[in-house]
Amino acid sequence: MEKLIIERKFDAPIEKIWKEFTDAALLKNWWSPDTMDASYISVELKAGGLFRFCFKDANGKEFWGRGKYQKINEPTYFSYLDTFTDAEGNAVPPSYFGMEGDKIIESLVEFEFSTEGATTAMKLTMDNYYDTAMTADMMKGWNSMFDKLAKNL
Repeated sequence: MEKLIIERKFDAPIEKIWKEFTDAALLKNWWSPDTMDASYISVELKAGGLFRFCFKDANGKEFWGRGKYQKINEPTYFSYLDTFTDAEGNAVPPSYFGMEGDKIIESLVEFEFSTEGATTAMKLTMDNYYDTAMTADMMKGWNSMFDKLAKNL
């Protein structure tokens, strides 16, 4: 299995970036690909707690997901197991949303943050079970979210 890795720098102190990634009200402003909005976000920031979200596209179609927090080390690291869900939070395969794949997939997503002068470096590492076409879409989606965050700072 390959790892999907994205590294970015943000013009803000690490404490502010941590809050952007862990506060539901702040996440609602940027946690969605550029063609969508976050219509729902909840954060239960503790090991075993749930991070739930819903992306809504321009036609009103909803895409639900959740992360189950694994490890939290404020303000430098957190990880969660990411999967697609229905609106009630039950795990579903990508095909539920019209994408390829009939298996429920849980991917480990890890965020690492470090201070570099006045900026914060972020490294995202994600277990990648998808084909190359889906990987390209995922990279585009993640990066468009991080572009939104950078604009909001």
